[in-house]
Amino acid sequence: MGHIIFFSSFFSVHFLLQRQQVLRRKIQRFLAELLCCFYVASWTGVIKYHGPLPSLRPNQVFVANHTSMIDFIILEQVTPFAVTMQKHPGWVGVLQNFILETVGGICFNRGEVKDREVVGEKLKNHVEGSDNNPLLIFPEGTCVNNQYSVMFKK
Repeated sequence: MGHIIFFSSFFSVHFLLQRQQVLRRKIQRFLAELLCCFYVASWTGVIKYHGPLPSLRPNQVFVANHTSMIDFIILEQVTPFAVTMQKHPGWVGVLQNFILETVGGICFNRGEVKDREVVGEKLKNHVEGSDNNPLLIFPEGTCVNNQYSVMFKK
């Protein structure tokens, strides 16, 4: 039921509000957050906060560990983040191109060396933008004591 509500609303807004970019983006961000709420509710998820929630300020970057897309969905349900992500084929790629683009997602391909420079520039531009969601980065490694990242070894 959540998918029907989301996709009918999302694509209606996408096509009907093409000339009103600011309003369209605001509604689509809300709908992306709502879709994540639908997922968490369908899992009968309960979100418990430990400690104070970080205050949202302009030009913020968050770093978090993750093991699957579920981690992103839970975080996105709490606060709409822009996220860096590996390009994927299939239905995940469709979600990346149409839905996560509205929250400011930055896609890259690990296999392409040129992508590192392009993504670096996109990250810089995103953080400097005033109307962008906070940036969420999942490093290629693990975070130790919330102090530094240790890269995964192959």
